[in-house]
Amino acid sequence: MMNLYGGAQERDTATSCVRQVFPSCVITPKCVDKYPIRVIIEANDPNGNVVVWEGDQKSLFRKYATRRKAAQEDIVAKLNALKASRL
Repeated sequence: MMNLYGGAQERDTATSCVRQVFPSCVITPKCVDKYPIRVIIEANDPNGNVVVWEGDQKSLFRKYATRRKAAQEDIVAKLNALKASRL
């Protein structure tokens, strides 16, 4: 199970990245209303949650296409590393 924190646009982007690597996982979005706004992707682990990726909300805005693409690539790379470590 993955937990995602952030706004709707960022949530959708983060969810899309998670689905690329873990298509059937359970995703639990949690929006936190405090500043600075961060997006956090966590993986549930028997020993507690593990932060897979954390970044500034703006990194996932569509209007910052270059930043967004770099963040998406980083998220997918870290999720793939997590997947490889669990095999």
